[in-house]
Amino acid sequence: MATTSSVGTHATREPSIAEKRIIDDILLLYQAKPTEKSYAHYTPNAVFHDPVSIAEGLDSIRSQFNGMPKLFAESITKKCDVLADAPPNALALNLTQHYVFKSPIPLKSKGTEKTVNSKVTLHFDQDGLITRHDEEWDHQENKTEDDGFVGKLMEARKKTDAKLVEKTVPTDPSKV
Repeated sequence: MATTSSVGTHATREPSIAEKRIIDDILLLYQAKPTEKSYAHYTPNAVFHDPVSIAEGLDSIRSQFNGMPKLFAESITKKCDVLADAPPNALALNLTQHYVFKSPIPLKSKGTEKTVNSKVTLHFDQDGLITRHDEEWDHQENKTEDDGFVGKLMEARKKTDAKLVEKTVPTDPSKV
């Protein structure tokens, strides 16, 4: 089996029953429908890293995903395939998500639309909990401090962005 992404074709496989449950719960986060069940898959000190932010700790991760309903009128999963070439103790996904922003214009509910293809990698500890959640838009590695001066600046900005969201968005999904 194979799937296509923004960078080519990738071998896929069927998820196990346990993996399918995790995937379904994590997809609820991407669909702007956060639940306690989704967050139960993370360790307290898990890290979420995407091109926008680096959220360190479960409360910061909660704020990132709980903030999505404030930005998006809709968030629809178009495709989610399990990639066959995941690192050890990890699950890699080819995810295509369609986002419809809320409109800034009064009386208009929907604004700009954007479809994003990402490689999502969930890294697990020995208990099967997520320790790291990486989202790479267009399957391009996220820039980090290891990428030189610009990488250091980007990493600092992403950590600051995550802290700002954490301060302004509740960690309880029922309050979203």
